[in-house]
Amino acid sequence: MKRLSVWEPALKRSPDPARARQHWETLWDSPAREFLESADEEQARVLSILLAGSQVLPGWLARHPEWLEDLRPDELRHSRRRQGLERQLQEVLARAGQGLTPALAAIRLFKQRQQLRIAARDLAGLATVDEVIRELSDLADVCLGTVWQLCCGEMLRRHGTPWEQDPAGRWRPIRACVLGMGKLGGQELNYCSDVDLLFVYSEEGLVLTEPPRNRRPVAARWTAHQFFQRLAEFFIEEVTRLTSEGDLYRVDMRLRPEGDSGPLARSIGSYETYYAQWGQTWERMMLMKTRGVAGDAEVAAEFIETIQSFRYPRSVSPSVLEEVAAVKQRIEKEVLRPDELDRNVKLGRGGIREIEFIVQALQLLHAGRQPFLQVAQTLVALEKLTQYELLPRQAAADLAAAYRFLRKLEHRLQMEAHQQTHLLPTSERDLQRLAALMGLPDAEALRTQYREHTSRVRALYENLLPTPTPSVQTPLPFPDRFAGRESEWKQILAQRGFREPEPGVRRLREFVEGPGFGHVSSRTTELAWRLLERFFALCPGPEQRENLPNAAGELLPERRVLSDPDRVLVRLDSYVQAYGARATLFETWHSNPALFDLLLLLFDRSEFLAEAAIRTPDLVEDQVLSGRLRRRRSAEEILSDLRLGGDEPDPWAWLRRYHQAEQMRIGLRDILGLADPEQYLEELTALAEACLQFALEVIMRRHRLRRPPFAVIGLGKLGGGEIDYGSDLDILLVSATRHHAPDRLQRWAAEWMDLLNRRTELGLVFVMDARLRPDGEKGLLVNTLEACEEYYRRRAQLWEIQALTRARAVAGDREVGAAFESLAAALANFRPEHVAAGFPCRTLSSGRRRHNLSGTGLAAWGPDWRERIHKMRMRIEKERTPPGQDDLAIKTGRGGLMDAEFIAQMLCLQEGWHEPNTVRALQRAAEAALLPEGPRLIENYRRLRRVEGVLRRWSYEGESVLPADPAPYRRVSVRCGFESPEAFRKALAEWRTAIRTVYEQVFCAARP
Repeated sequence: MKRLSVWEPALKRSPDPARARQHWETLWDSPAREFLESADEEQARVLSILLAGSQVLPGWLARHPEWLEDLRPDELRHSRRRQGLERQLQEVLARAGQGLTPALAAIRLFKQRQQLRIAARDLAGLATVDEVIRELSDLADVCLGTVWQLCCGEMLRRHGTPWEQDPAGRWRPIRACVLGMGKLGGQELNYCSDVDLLFVYSEEGLVLTEPPRNRRPVAARWTAHQFFQRLAEFFIEEVTRLTSEGDLYRVDMRLRPEGDSGPLARSIGSYETYYAQWGQTWERMMLMKTRGVAGDAEVAAEFIETIQSFRYPRSVSPSVLEEVAAVKQRIEKEVLRPDELDRNVKLGRGGIREIEFIVQALQLLHAGRQPFLQVAQTLVALEKLTQYELLPRQAAADLAAAYRFLRKLEHRLQMEAHQQTHLLPTSERDLQRLAALMGLPDAEALRTQYREHTSRVRALYENLLPTPTPSVQTPLPFPDRFAGRESEWKQILAQRGFREPEPGVRRLREFVEGPGFGHVSSRTTELAWRLLERFFALCPGPEQRENLPNAAGELLPERRVLSDPDRVLVRLDSYVQAYGARATLFETWHSNPALFDLLLLLFDRSEFLAEAAIRTPDLVEDQVLSGRLRRRRSAEEILSDLRLGGDEPDPWAWLRRYHQAEQMRIGLRDILGLADPEQYLEELTALAEACLQFALEVIMRRHRLRRPPFAVIGLGKLGGGEIDYGSDLDILLVSATRHHAPDRLQRWAAEWMDLLNRRTELGLVFVMDARLRPDGEKGLLVNTLEACEEYYRRRAQLWEIQALTRARAVAGDREVGAAFESLAAALANFRPEHVAAGFPCRTLSSGRRRHNLSGTGLAAWGPDWRERIHKMRMRIEKERTPPGQDDLAIKTGRGGLMDAEFIAQMLCLQEGWHEPNTVRALQRAAEAALLPEGPRLIENYRRLRRVEGVLRRWSYEGESVLPADPAPYRRVSVRCGFESPEAFRKALAEWRTAIRTVYEQVFCAARP
């Protein structure tokens, strides 16, 4: 009787009596029968609605009948807050047993049980929409926070603790947190929402199994970034894992910087750099709904404070509303089908997303100046906007009512199959049941209310964010379409320096309209037109070229003019294809136009850097995002970075990847003019020195050596600190007086050179050249100090002594290196008194060793040494300059770079100076009044060296001869800052004539 008197009326009044009765019968035949028999009218009413409202929730009850206890009136009367849920979950975990797997299973069941309770309150009308979305969000916080704690504990146990070192040298554990965005961040979660997350850690550092006690800890297995990347992967895997208990949440990481291609975890500093330089409008809106949901609360607060000025800028252009509207327009065109526009309660016309966009657009415009508007919850923000009179009260009321209605409707849709859906059903029966669950009399009443709410929302949305109409503003004179106007385009390209207009038009059309497969939105097309304006700004027509400054006689900074627009366009097309996400890429370029300009210049100025950028499309972005383009970096800083990969399983790959990235940074600084010619040579040298030292440290670890087995002496450009693009590294390896394993020493040196010199699929680091060692290719790779002294005193030729003027210790055993530098300075000192004394070298010390280098004399010296050096220079000029191309041979030809370098080296020998750097040696000679027209010589040498750098930066080859063909010669002249090849040719002739004049004056006494 109890069954009939309580349940029959309740089941009949449920939204779907047939479904409710079917589920009720299943429960009656289960252990839940005891509860059903004792239920009162209110419990019967609530359960009947629950049974009718979902196909999934009754199954949970059938498997876990004890959960019916949560449906008693006293349990449903009030919502539970985060603290209560945390306490309840801890009690559940205490009963779950030891281990990660039982704990995670318990959390999944806890989440299901709480969602069942919340759904019962919701369907029975015991909770408002505001309460439901808040309780679902609190439940997610508790579950995600607990899983984070478990995963962190497991990672710390397995791999150690990440540590950071503060400026005072103290070590501190690195802290991390999980940030929620979207509905989770706004505490507006659905029953089946994805959770949008960001993973943040405080600082970069190292992972150590024991707390570090010194400033320099033992080698770490991982960096902090690697640790938190793995932790994020581990966390996502456990949260999304589908088990017999179900899963927890679907995780969406696409809102993180760089989307799917970006790292899962970043430091606060990395996020700050990204948003400052690359952040877009949609990312500002995303960050408005960001808050800490798990992990360290202080890190979350610091992150929010760091990005506060980005997400709530103090002033933005009203045109930002066009970007917001464009995002919604793309959703309607690219995500929804036409028949879904009026059925999708979230993304359709007048749906939830439009309410959110209205609120966030107004916050974007005003919240930077009104801190009280900086709230994440949509309903709270509507109240604030009304208070500050930024939204009419009636409009805010209409939006709030629509939001609550649509969210309630969304909840009813998702309860049905416990799936993420937002589409109204099309069948009349399903609409009727949905109307009943909403408390409406029939399907027509549901349709009417839905139309009323969405119509009001749409009207308010279009009033603030009208649908953007494509508009192409073309201040430069080119057509606004391609079809039917190909001949005009060809004429324009020909006027702007294109050699092959026809394929150029085809590539430009593909850039704007897409490759012909896949959908290209109108927004992407519009952005492409705007980007073309910037492209053509770098390709001046005849009237613009006439107004360019005359560069005759001067080497100008690199003007923003493309020397080869055909090749740039080909590379731009390749880059877009390699990047893949055309819409995202164009949005990025639109938001960061300087990046687009930089890529165009890169494609024009350097073939090898352009190929690297296309092969690794995020390489340039990474350099810009790192914030290091405007910073000059020393060898010590570069080496510190390299050491972070010291434990990589493949040191060859790590070294080459890092070398490529650092070389790109230096090249970009050079192209942008952020580093003058002296600086970029010094930075390339610093990169070389750091790579040499790092490779040696790899060998030391591999063979368990306590100290470097030899010193690395740089000669030539390396010794002078003048490494250019593609320069070989001239090296000399020197060891202490005796070595306990000379054969192994030679093998270690060969292994060290192989690490740098071996060509892999990632390329090589540097070409190592050890042919300048004693006895050349026939000699040992590593020689002792005594062997070096004996060779240079007794058997070396004059040119080898001349090479010692540029000797400098660059890596390895610094004490042995300093001893060799002293030896080189003594042997390359041709001052009369020093010669008369027999080229003495003082007793040298390195560590505990004393090297008695007491030999005398120098067989290579003779009173005609200047004449012999001059003859050597003339022989080089004759033998290495291509016949008939002296005017193109800027290095070996008459008045070329080698004239100035020979002057510097001869004066260093004559005066006994040990100054490896050419410019500094010339400056010293000028200050000592030994150099006729010294300042002019130095300036002309620098100009020629800059031209050489432009040549080398293009091809990464040791080019020292200008191209003979007119077309490439013109391109070089443009890259060097000249408006015409004639002006360039005239300037080169003037510079070289002036250099040769000084050379002849300096060496006149040495002529035969």
